[in-house]
Amino acid sequence: MPIEKVFAINATPKEIFAAIERDLDAASAYAGDVHDVLRRERDRLIEMRVTIGAIPCLLTYRLDEKDGHTEITGALSPYGWKYGAFRIMTFGMRKQVFEIALVEALANLKAAVEEDAAR
Repeated sequence: MPIEKVFAINATPKEIFAAIERDLDAASAYAGDVHDVLRRERDRLIEMRVTIGAIPCLLTYRLDEKDGHTEITGALSPYGWKYGAFRIMTFGMRKQVFEIALVEALANLKAAVEEDAAR
């Protein structure tokens, strides 16, 4: 089951999607090793494979325009044998590592987009 977090960002889906694209462009040297974009629906959704602590994850950002802001839902699904081993070694009690990574990513995105909008 994916880990989901929702943030409200005071910007349009277009501005948020553009910020995500800029981040991906800036990290293009790591494409294939740390991330791969699997699917894009401009200004609405981006799905990618990312690596967090050597564990592959599926990360999806879904953008929903609301009254004066955009809700961005981040869904993170770790997978693979390394994740299975991690869950066994931690008795399934360390899932918060991935929750923290998702919250930090969304918080950083929110800060960057809202800073840009304020300029």
